[in-house]
Amino acid sequence: MSLRTQRQGQLGVNAVERIVLGSWQARWQPIEAHNDDAVDGLIFLESGGELSGQIIFAQVKCVKTTRRNDGMLAIPIAAQQLTRNLAAWRRVVGAAIVILVDPEDLSAWWVNIKPEDATTSSQILVPEDQLFDARAKLKISQLCGTLHQDLQAQRIHTFAADFLHLRSKAHIQESSRRLYKELEAKPTFVGTSSQRVHFDRDGWRHITRPDRSQLSRYQSFVLLGAARKILGNCSKPLADLCSGMTDDKQFIFFSLTVW
Repeated sequence: MSLRTQRQGQLGVNAVERIVLGSWQARWQPIEAHNDDAVDGLIFLESGGELSGQIIFAQVKCVKTTRRNDGMLAIPIAAQQLTRNLAAWRRVVGAAIVILVDPEDLSAWWVNIKPEDATTSSQILVPEDQLFDARAKLKISQLCGTLHQDLQAQRIHTFAADFLHLRSKAHIQESSRRLYKELEAKPTFVGTSSQRVHFDRDGWRHITRPDRSQLSRYQSFVLLGAARKILGNCSKPLADLCSGMTDDKQFIFFSLTVW
């Protein structure tokens, strides 16, 4: 690698680091090129000034590219190297992205490198409208998945006896409805607080609504067996627990009334 190429590559890495540290308010950890040429650095995301547990593996390409008619910026790369790098990128737990930096004005774009359509046999395809800037942080963070949240979540131990409704001869929706009514009949509270959770009609309509997939409804029915333990072991107010939950995660809480 020529000195000029090395210098240009470092300019690209520096540009990415400025965006990560400044616009993202995150952390950048460079990786020496001789250690792994598939990753130039790790981005550690923060939440409230603390590490969130989300990690983004990034490779930086500071090169002039060809603009294709389909709105893609094509980064040329040797087929053998691309194959080797793809294997590395697809093994990582979390997000893996390639960041393209223009060597003239240092503007940057990014692409999620894991999907098959992100590359050809000898090119990396970066969407021209996908700028690597402050606004890209949210979308890229979503590529990290929820493993970081799952690892921090409190563990609830369940047993076969908690899911007797699944062994009923009745249809699972019918047996789950009976369990749902039993949960309402016997008061359930959030942790040691006085916040009572009501398993009312609105909550049942929510988890059985027609626009939910069959799998989502089934998962909701199954997890009803753990509902009392989940709520009883909560150490935070119900409003805090619901904050930021996806639709499938909050099926117990979404339409329930806190008394």
